[in-house]
Order: sequence, then C-alpha cells, then structure tokens
Amino acid sequence: MRTIIIVTLLASSLSGCVVTSTNTLVDAASLVGYAASGVKSMAPNPPANPIVYNKDPIREICIEWNGSVALSDFVPGLQGELQKHGVQSRVYDAGSQAMSCPVTLTYSGYVKWDTKVFSDAYTPYLTYAALTLRRDGRVLGMAQYRIGSFGQDKWASVGEKLGPLVDALLPGNPAIIADGSSDTKSAFGGY
Repeated sequence: MRTIIIVTLLASSLSGCVVTSTNTLVDAASLVGYAASGVKSMAPNPPANPIVYNKDPIREICIEWNGSVALSDFVPGLQGELQKHGVQSRVYDAGSQAMSCPVTLTYSGYVKWDTKVFSDAYTPYLTYAALTLRRDGRVLGMAQYRIGSFGQDKWASVGEKLGPLVDALLPGNPAIIADGSSDTKSAFGGY
C-alpha cells in the first residue's frame, strides 16, 4: 500500500501523467494535492527589488497615461489596486502637467500575445511592468513585475500582477478590507 501511495504522489507531480489505484481515497488525495500545487504555481511573482523612499500615507495619485502599453485593462487594474489602499486616482495625458496633484505615478509595460488552452483566439498578457511614484518630481518609490520563469502566471489578471507592486509602493496605506476597515491600526494622515 505504501508503494502505491508513493508512486501515485510522484506520478501526479509530473504533468500529463496520472496513476490510479484501486483505493479511491488515495486517488482523491492525489488529485487534491495536484490541484493545490497547480493553483499555487499560477500566482503572480512578487515585485522584483522594490525601492521605497517614503512610507507616508498617500490619498491621491495622478497617473500619467502611457499609450504604448497596449492592454485596455492596465490602467483600470492599476486604479483598482490603488483604491484597495484608499488612494483616489485620475489619469492625465503624457507631457501635460498633473493639475494640483503633487504625487504622480508613471508606468511602463510589455505585452505578448498567445492563445489560451482550448482557444484559437490570440489574447494579450502582461510580461513586465514598472511603476514609479513621484512627489513634485522626486522619486518616492519604484517597483517592477516580471512574468515567472516558466510563465506560470501568464494568464493572471493585470490587477493580480500589479497588486504586489502597489502594496510595495504604499507601505503607509494599509489595505482596506471589504467592511471598510483597514488591516492595521494606523491612521490616514496622507497627502
């Protein structure tokens, strides 16, 4: 029996290989383990070496539009992640001044196209993103996302990929929980 369990666990960790036994409990445990490891491997990578010079809370950010990032959900995904930290945001055209907004955010990103499993339609996905937060032109923080080395997070949403970057850039802004409270006891002073 021990041999069957070991063989089943080892075989289920290999992609495309499934060994079944006469024991349905062993098969169920194997399937749950395989599914859990598969889901974990699809989580987006953490930010690559974020640099944060200021940990004060921020209440409003102006985002400079970057038309070269060809993902229609990039800015909405970014704004959603900022809102989770209680930060209001608005977008302004590149090259123009951010009206009455001392804190600005610039971004860049690279997009590739591929087909999802069981689909013939090509879909864009984010492979790299960089966010730079500034106050009155001075850098407050920078963070970068890079797709996993095996592309395990290829089809994660833009929000899931940018969430860890926003978390790293806004250490003074606790994430707001669904009931409106924050996950820490700090008060919002903010800008």
